[in-house]
Amino acid sequence: MPSLQRDPDNTRELAERKFGQAVAFVITCGENPDLLMGPSKAVDEAWHSFMLDSVPYHHFTNRHFGRYIHHVPELPDATAETDCATENDVDGHDPKTGKPLVLAQTITAIKAAGFEVDAELWGMADAADCNQCHAGCHDSPKKQ
Repeated sequence: MPSLQRDPDNTRELAERKFGQAVAFVITCGENPDLLMGPSKAVDEAWHSFMLDSVPYHHFTNRHFGRYIHHVPELPDATAETDCATENDVDGHDPKTGKPLVLAQTITAIKAAGFEVDAELWGMADAADCNQCHAGCHDSPKKQ
């Protein structure tokens, strides 16, 4: 969390909220390795902060999931084959609402895992260029 506090836009309270949501996200990812997930920009910032403190992050993911949870940003020119697009999701957004499907699915999964979701940090217009698919941000069984 110290790197979050270096950003003058992050008060201690905001940094703690972001970090808490990042931990909820990482735990949910670790418990759902086959679920397409991705963080908001605010949560991704905190996840990066956690990963940069590499020894505790490595111990955390290994202790809880028996493996390292990787972060591999989605490439902007990724094809539908590598970015987990579906027939309803040509560009990652719901064709009716325009909201990012991955972010909505992530929020649902985090709630289902028993965590509270800080709605302010998960704004739907706020999706990070990263997802939790087999070409994305986790230690996917299909990558091995």
